[in-house]
Amino acid sequence: MKKEKELFYNLLFVICFVFLQTNTFAQSTQESIYQCAPCGCTSDGKHFHQHGNCPSCGMELVSVTTPFISLKNLDKPLNVAILLYHHAQVLDYAGPYDVFVAGGENFNVYTVAETEDEVITMPNLSVNPQYTILNSPTPDILIVPGGMWGTLSEKTKDWIKIASKDADYVFSICTGAFILAEIGLLDGLEATTHSAGITHLKNNYPKIKNVKDDQRFVDNGKIITSAGVSAGIDTSFYLMSKILGEDWAKAAAKNLEYPYFTKE
Repeated sequence: MKKEKELFYNLLFVICFVFLQTNTFAQSTQESIYQCAPCGCTSDGKHFHQHGNCPSCGMELVSVTTPFISLKNLDKPLNVAILLYHHAQVLDYAGPYDVFVAGGENFNVYTVAETEDEVITMPNLSVNPQYTILNSPTPDILIVPGGMWGTLSEKTKDWIKIASKDADYVFSICTGAFILAEIGLLDGLEATTHSAGITHLKNNYPKIKNVKDDQRFVDNGKIITSAGVSAGIDTSFYLMSKILGEDWAKAAAKNLEYPYFTKE
């Protein structure tokens, strides 16, 4: 009986050993797949069977055995209209443009001006708008950059009023807050602007509930205002996180090599 038990345990040991070896071999020979580390491009979540570069963003593919989780996409892309006008500040409109383009197929990003003529933005950069205020798609997100905001025509201000009614979000960068204030969009709300314009915004637009001088941006829900120039980039990532979630915003920030900003 003792010999039979000893034989049984030896046999059990051999079976377990063979199983472990076979399982280890299977794991070691599991075929790798290649993916673009989630960055916000259109190839996020796709599998490739050869090493190389992502056909969408050009970054080197990463070898993985466990696939990356694909980032959530909207059922329908949101129209992101970025206003252009003479003497608008370049980074005010170019920063948000790059951020929302990094959101892949979730956003249809385009520029709008009063006419189809070239727009000379500060400092002396010529830009050709994609649409005019007469033929622009209806914006879901309307972005109003700062600059020499006093040069804006009444026609363009009227377009902003109309477009803002149906937009999900309207946000200004820098002195773009003065444009929103001029047409009454900041009445009863909190707001901010470039540090050099805080006092002017407080003194000249008393219908604004509170002008804050210590925040990168102020979110009222639909209406968002940001501080000066580069703050528009932070606000764009923040708005992306509201719409698509933190993972998308972080992926887009990684793709642009920009330190991710949060409000907290």
